[in-house]
Amino acid sequence: MEKISPKAIRVWRISEAIVAGVVLLLALGAFLLSQFVWDWLPWWISLIIFGFFLYGCIFQVWLFPALKYKYFRYKVLEDEVKIHSGIWIKRQLSVPLFRVQNIDTHVGPLMRRFGLKSITLRTSAERIEIPELEADRADGLRNDIRALINENTRREI
Repeated sequence: MEKISPKAIRVWRISEAIVAGVVLLLALGAFLLSQFVWDWLPWWISLIIFGFFLYGCIFQVWLFPALKYKYFRYKVLEDEVKIHSGIWIKRQLSVPLFRVQNIDTHVGPLMRRFGLKSITLRTSAERIEIPELEADRADGLRNDIRALINENTRREI
């Protein structure tokens, strides 16, 4: 089984930090409202709620991206793509290549900055993503999967 790029951890941390910053600003706003506007809510309850938000954001930004990277694996075989993922709930996908209808690549602004791409395989029932691969590896893998699909369809005819 192959791993994705180690740069994925930084990309995920930056994107989660942006979301966490917005959540913390909202929590800080609620804390300030409870101090100066809402007299019925004790200050220590607002402080506890803000602490929970801060604690959750730290885990979301620092711990989860590293664990997500650690437990994500993929492998492209002759007739299928296998993906293992999940931190607490393990998910193992096996997608037969004859079911793949479309192969896309995706590049976001952060991914472009770090030279990464994601590959998405679409079947009639689901969408499977191999996230944050090096750009040249993603293009090569997409071409390899296309070649395997074409080869498998030629064998069936």
